[in-house]
Amino acid sequence: MKQKKILKFRKMALTAIIVMYIASIANAQTDVYKQSAFTHKNLTIFLIQGEDELSRNYLTLEEAMSQKKVTLHETGSVGELSIDNTSSEYVFIMAGDIVKGGKQDRTISEDIVLEPNAKKVPLKSFCVEQSRWSGRGSESVAVFSLSEKMLNNRALKVAARTDQNQNKVWTEVSNYQMNASKQVNADVKSSTSPTSLQLTLENDEIKGSIAEYVNALQPIFEGKSNVLGFAFFVNGKISTVETFGNAALFRKLQKKLLEAAASEAFEQYDKKLKFEIPTLTELNAFVEMAEKGEETTRQTAKNMVEYTKKTKQSILLRSVNIDAGRAALHTSIYSTEGLKFGEDNVPNYEYNGIQPNRRIIRN
Repeated sequence: MKQKKILKFRKMALTAIIVMYIASIANAQTDVYKQSAFTHKNLTIFLIQGEDELSRNYLTLEEAMSQKKVTLHETGSVGELSIDNTSSEYVFIMAGDIVKGGKQDRTISEDIVLEPNAKKVPLKSFCVEQSRWSGRGSESVAVFSLSEKMLNNRALKVAARTDQNQNKVWTEVSNYQMNASKQVNADVKSSTSPTSLQLTLENDEIKGSIAEYVNALQPIFEGKSNVLGFAFFVNGKISTVETFGNAALFRKLQKKLLEAAASEAFEQYDKKLKFEIPTLTELNAFVEMAEKGEETTRQTAKNMVEYTKKTKQSILLRSVNIDAGRAALHTSIYSTEGLKFGEDNVPNYEYNGIQPNRRIIRN
């Protein structure tokens, strides 16, 4: 598909791809909005539900690697890996996926879809580990073994996906390790490789802390077949919105995404901090403000296009698998509050006072 044809269909706002189930409560009071929020400690989640926009079935990278349907190769270059799809299925590789092994653990910086039987597909990557440039224990130095984790806070995601800056990624890994160590009152760095984010996330103290959030919030997803994603707030402030083109793909990624949200909340937890439970009004206002950013477009692969919108308050990234349809495959919106990123000359749209005219959430 030619770029001009792609651009014709680029206006795919988050609020336009979701079926709105509860418009009837548009004038509801604040306490009704609060009932739509699910909160555990300092993590608040809103479910985003709607109809599938994409019919294609995808394997996730985690599935494909565990089923030996792909082989992810070390290339010897920090910034690029190579992958072979040995199956007849489409494989979705999500930006932020962490892959373990090789000469250094990496994260994938762009959404990519592997076509059936595709070979030697380049993957743009960043290291989430420093210093090591050889095999680790019994791990292969030539290939990567698994992808069970993902970048676990928005600062890391912005550093890899928007800034695309290796030094910033390392800085944010170090910041997370420092903050997590304070939370558990112990060093969470692995003696095997102290700089590895992957090994830090495998720390028993951290896994236990994250599991507490996941166990409390996982039930809200159960029995709902049309969940396309979720938005989450930490300490009462919006962090991230994640949606996908069909519910089946989201279900496969849901636990990984929830664990990442829980990790971000755990890192910032303060039992003395008091905050108001967020409302649907706040969430809708944030989404509508994010959609007002000026849009830029780039083709990240022959079958993938990424649309970006930036404001002073947000970064929106929307990927489209162009041979599967016009709808978004994956949309992420990150709040930039407290973050520094890119250039400063992005529009400063008004957030407070926006009157949302759509509902994107339903319990």
